[in-house]
Amino acid sequence: MLQLNAKPGCTLVAGVSGSGKTTFALRWLVARRDLTCRFVFQEPKRDISERLRLPDAEDDEELACAVEDGFVIYYPGRMFPGDWASGLIWFCEWSYGVASRLPGRKLLMVDEVWKYCSPHAIPRALAQWIQDGRSFGCETLFATQLPNKLNEAITNEATELVCFRLRGRNALACVEELGVDPDEARELPPGAFVGLNCETGGELRGRLW
Repeated sequence: MLQLNAKPGCTLVAGVSGSGKTTFALRWLVARRDLTCRFVFQEPKRDISERLRLPDAEDDEELACAVEDGFVIYYPGRMFPGDWASGLIWFCEWSYGVASRLPGRKLLMVDEVWKYCSPHAIPRALAQWIQDGRSFGCETLFATQLPNKLNEAITNEATELVCFRLRGRNALACVEELGVDPDEARELPPGAFVGLNCETGGELRGRLW
């Protein structure tokens, strides 16, 4: 499984629906045996817990139990009904506090994180994970169909990009700026990806199916 950086970083996984983007991200989470705990923010569809066949956590007691298992999938519907943005801020604050007390590597995953940011700002609690957490082993993983909508506070911190097939001029321009050939990204078959180390320029190509 792909791991382009040995040190904690910020990984972006981009691709259109059906390209393999989410499958890759979830397989990567499971395969990372070096992670002490994974913190996953789950959207209203609740498809992440279904695909991983793991229960999600909706309150403090369930969250505490999930930390012991090393896989926290948080669904904010009970604590923040209809207000996923507030749920993300709370979860980032809570998980950051927990992660800071745990040994080893920890990782936060947010799907389509741009929905909870603006072009000019991201929640302070999320910024803590991205910018400050590396000092005690915290990583971030963001999967998206629209990399061009990601705030620059995220793309500027990216240490690696895993690019599946993309469409759209703006999305292709975004991955080109990070170092991926937009013509190749446009023509990738389903399941195929290009992995790029944003710090060294190293590349890795592979297929999920």
